Amino acid sequence: MTNYDQIFNTAISRLHAEGRYRVFIDILRNKGSYPNARCFAGHNGPQNITVWCSNDYLAMGQHPKVIEAMEQALHDVGAGSGGTRNIGGNTHYHVDLEAELADLHGKDGALLFTSGYVSN
Repeated sequence: MTNYDQIFNTAISRLHAEGRYRVFIDILRNKGSYPNARCFAGHNGPQNITVWCSNDYLAMGQHPKVIEAMEQALHDVGAGSGGTRNIGGNTHYHVDLEAELADLHGKDGALLFTSGYVSN
């Protein structure tokens, strides 16, 4: 009988030994202070860091009008989409944004993706 626990533990140990074990950094961004954030890794409490690798490269996530629109949407429909598009349906805000983007670029349609990675 195959001991899968041993196989997985060995593989994970190898990743650690090779320095390839992925750990996601624990951060909070600082509103109004892009690209600064607080890192919660380690034992000395939050440390100030600069985050240059972000999907928010234009800092629109910090723009007062964007924040205001998000707050209004939260009050209107709550938080979360309820699932992926193919399961939970399209959020109407996204449908409107896709139509606006298509119009802006003179195209028949547009699709939103959460990242370039997802779009590929």
